[in-house]
Amino acid sequence: MQESIQKHCDNIQKLSDRLEQLGGVPDTVVHNNEWLYMLQEETRHSLSIEGYFATEQELKLILSGKKTGPEILNYFRIAQSMYDLGLQYHQEQDLRLDLATIRHIHSELFRELTQDRGQFRQGRITILGARVKPPEFDVEEHVRAFVQVTRHLLEQEPLLLALARSHALFESIHPFRDGNGRTGRIILNYLAVSKGLPPLIIKGTEQEARDTYYHALESADVGFHDGFPVPSKQSILQALDLGNWEPLVELFAQALTPQLHTLLALAVEAKEPLMPLSDLSGLLDVKVSTLRKWVERDQLVTLKRNGKHFSHPLLVMSTSAPKHAPDRLDE
Repeated sequence: MQESIQKHCDNIQKLSDRLEQLGGVPDTVVHNNEWLYMLQEETRHSLSIEGYFATEQELKLILSGKKTGPEILNYFRIAQSMYDLGLQYHQEQDLRLDLATIRHIHSELFRELTQDRGQFRQGRITILGARVKPPEFDVEEHVRAFVQVTRHLLEQEPLLLALARSHALFESIHPFRDGNGRTGRIILNYLAVSKGLPPLIIKGTEQEARDTYYHALESADVGFHDGFPVPSKQSILQALDLGNWEPLVELFAQALTPQLHTLLALAVEAKEPLMPLSDLSGLLDVKVSTLRKWVERDQLVTLKRNGKHFSHPLLVMSTSAPKHAPDRLDE
């Protein structure tokens, strides 16, 4: 594995492990304000990738029923439902993924929009601007192989890399006539939440961000540029090995890190107050300038409020940090 990929995977795993130590993803995700904001932002950016643009204010109007926007409303509702389900599976240390789940996601995305919702395509499809060549026949069998491969990846590979490979595979298969991007990103985040992570917010409101995402996918799906292998786990894994995974893994790390930082800070704050860096500096006997460098290097997790950073000894991620902090919060 490339050193840069390993570094991103290790960093995300370290944050995820610390979140689990502090209680994990909140179990009230449907009513948690910070989680709700993440879900709204994920909805807004994911739909922007598909060309459905909405400002934060417009999104709130659509979700409150004061403005029409069925594509956006459908996405938010099924994402909210699936991520909550993913959290329940995580609490049970379980993970469920099958064709019915995938069809259900697509069906809800296109509720009241089309009659063939939830139905896999028949025949050839071309992805505009992409080099990948999705399978023309046996689409359902390729989706079954996707499920099998995804389970294997999540068991055998670092979580961040497994999510990247699974997502690129789904988008390469492109099993529906429309809505593959939206369906794929909801599956991606459902899997992430099922494994104890918050949803990835892949930026999409700006053209540069969308291009970065598309180019990362194109680097990853090289093994499908000249045609699609037979729908078997081994042949698909071999094709995935041909991809360059560094751009997509890096993008996913950037899409996850802010949400993990927020949940970590809130998990600590639920039991003890956060403090400004000036107070943390005195407690740890470290200069404020050093703490700011830690923040820049993701070695210190902070919550930014009114332009100021707040943190806690338990949010120090740097291995070189002084050992002034307790290993855990008092129960």
